[in-house]
Amino acid sequence: SGTSAYVAEQWARRWITCDTSRVPLALARQRLLTATFPFHQLKEPSRGPAGGFVYKRKQNKKGEEVGGIASHTTSSSIANDEPPKEEVLVDRPEADRSITRVTGPFCVEATIPTPVDWEGDGEEDSGVAETSEKHAGFAERMLEVLRRSPVLHLGGGDTIELRNIRLPARTLSLSAEAEIGSSCTESRSAEEDPTPIAIVFGPENGAVSEKLIYEAAREAVAKSYTHLYAIGFAIESKARQLIEQCEPAIGIAATYVQATPDLMMGDLLKNMRSSQIFSVCGLPEARLFRSTEADAEGLYQVELLGLDVFDPANVTTDHRRGDDVPAWLLDTDYDGMVFHVRQAFFPRTSAWSALKRALKTEFEDSVWEHLSGTLSAPFAPGDHGRVAIKVLDDRGNELMLELAMEEAVEEVER
Repeated sequence: SGTSAYVAEQWARRWITCDTSRVPLALARQRLLTATFPFHQLKEPSRGPAGGFVYKRKQNKKGEEVGGIASHTTSSSIANDEPPKEEVLVDRPEADRSITRVTGPFCVEATIPTPVDWEGDGEEDSGVAETSEKHAGFAERMLEVLRRSPVLHLGGGDTIELRNIRLPARTLSLSAEAEIGSSCTESRSAEEDPTPIAIVFGPENGAVSEKLIYEAAREAVAKSYTHLYAIGFAIESKARQLIEQCEPAIGIAATYVQATPDLMMGDLLKNMRSSQIFSVCGLPEARLFRSTEADAEGLYQVELLGLDVFDPANVTTDHRRGDDVPAWLLDTDYDGMVFHVRQAFFPRTSAWSALKRALKTEFEDSVWEHLSGTLSAPFAPGDHGRVAIKVLDDRGNELMLELAMEEAVEEVER
C-alpha cells in the first residue's frame, strides 16, 4: 500500500510503482498525501540530494553510536593496536528538525490500451466494445466469472443475485441475459415471476463508452428487458451520465457495475462466491456555487452532498452523507482527459493527523477540520470551464462527477 513510494520519498529518490487492486491504490494515495518526512541536511544544497547528505559521529549517554558515522572495531585493529575504522551509516543523516518535509508532486495513472484497427477500415477502434475474436474471448471469460460469482454487492451488506445467466439467442450489442433475484434486505415470494435483465460487458482494455451504453440500451428496450447492467473496469463520464438518464431518454433503467481489476489475473484469481468481484457503484452528489466567503469575490466552491447508490432490486436509491465517505478529490480545471488532484479531503478518517501533529504550530484547528470536511476551498475558474469531483468509496471504487461552471448557483443554503 505505497511502502515503496513512501520509502523512496523519505530518501528523496525517484519512484514508479504499480498495483492492480483499487484498495491498495487508494490507501497508497492517502498515505503519500498525508505523509511527513525529516529534512536531511545536504552537503551541497545547490545540487540537492545528488550532492549527498551530512553525517556526524554521535553517542548517547550510554556510549552507543547513534550518529551517521560509527567506528568499526575489528580483531585486526585490536591486535595491531590501531584505531578503529569509521563507517558511514547511510540511513542516519543529520536532520534539520526546524523543517518538515512532505511528499513531492506525484500522479496516479492507468494503463492506456494500444489502439487497434479491428475492422480494417483505417480507424482506431480502441475503447469500444468490438465484435472481434479477442473481445468475444474476453466476453466468454467474463460470462464464466459472472456465473461463478453471480452476486452484485451494493454496499452496507446488501446484495443482488443474478440467476440463469446465459448468452442471448441473437444479439448485436448485448453480452448476456439473466434473471434478477431478490436483495438480501428484501423478501420475495417464490412464485413471483422472474425479471429478465440484459448485461453488456465493457472492453477488456479501456472504459465503458457512451456509444456502447446507447446501443445496448436500445437493443434491451426492443427485446423487452426490464433493466440493463453495464459491467466494466472503468466508465467514461458521458457514459455515466447516460446511465443516469437512460430510463427517461431511452426507456430502460440502467446500472453500472464495477468489476475488480483482479479479473485481469486470469487463473490466479480465487473463484470464491464470497469475493466482491462485482459491485454496484454509486454516483456522487455535489453542487457548485459562487463563494460567499470574505475576500473570495469571483471565486467558486464545491460542496460534496453525498453518494447515491442505486438498488435495482428495490428500485430505490440509498443516500450516504458526504461526511461518511473515506475520501474525495477535486480538480478545479478538468480537461476531460486527466484528473489533476488540486484539493484532497478525507472526511471519515484521521488521515491528516500525522501531518497535523508535525505542523501544529503552523496552522489553526479550523484548517484541519476543513481538510476533513465536505466543503472545498474557494478557487478561481479554470481555462476549461469544468470541475470534476472524484469520490472513493469503501471498496476503493473511484466515482467521478463533472460539473460545468455554468451550473454554478449564486448562493447556497447552509
